[in-house]
Amino acid sequence: MTRIESDPVSAPHTTVLVAPAMGVPARVYRRLTEALTTSGFDVEIVPRRGIEEGSEPPSRRSDWSYADEAADLADAVAAARADDTETRVLVVGHSLGAQLAAMVAVPAEHAPDGIVAIGASVPHFRHYGLRGVPLAALAASVAPVAGIAGRWPRGGFGGPTPRTLMREWARMVLTGRAPFALDSRIVVPALSIRLHDDELVTDRAASAFDAAFAPEAITHWRYDDAHCPPGGSTTHIGWVRTPDTVAHRIADWWDSHTTITPAPIGSDAVRR
Repeated sequence: MTRIESDPVSAPHTTVLVAPAMGVPARVYRRLTEALTTSGFDVEIVPRRGIEEGSEPPSRRSDWSYADEAADLADAVAAARADDTETRVLVVGHSLGAQLAAMVAVPAEHAPDGIVAIGASVPHFRHYGLRGVPLAALAASVAPVAGIAGRWPRGGFGGPTPRTLMREWARMVLTGRAPFALDSRIVVPALSIRLHDDELVTDRAASAFDAAFAPEAITHWRYDDAHCPPGGSTTHIGWVRTPDTVAHRIADWWDSHTTITPAPIGSDAVRR
């Protein structure tokens, strides 16, 4: 029997949820939102608590944890699916936002359909060589400073940050124990984007984060000078100023995971 090839069929619509880095307001991702929208996605930003105007900042009376922020992201995933159960949800997590994405990927009912982790890490000080010494000293200062101030102050790394979340971050720095399992249990398709000039993430720290994902589920891409446009940056925050190349890479990767090719006549195979 003659085998007739069929054209790919587009997958259901995808909503992108952008999960920002620690202490970074939603407005910083405006250009990324525009670039992803141009690529055909609906895009929403899931803001960090205590950062946006009108949101109560962290204080002695207003405190929260990694789990609380992960619950915010899980709620956003559920809301994106509320009106259309066929909608696919892709979480683009930057730094802490990627850690939250890993947290919501298990259990399955909270899991997005895909995760893009940009500048993600498990920032254990041992992953940084000599640079880990001041990082460990910073982490050791978190508990006493936050205890006195009631929060991690604005002038500190990532501040202002709630004391419980910051203590959990410091524990990860000092012990290497993340608020999510590092045992390859996450099977959600993931794209790990490493920033070539990332001043906050080493390859060892990034690889420690990637260990949360099943090897067959994760794709790696390095955003380096060969991909960066003139005037662009591949630093931890600087990449968001000219994010078109990153947005295009996300769209291409997601298309490869969501485009369905119907089986040829006489075949039972369906490739996704």
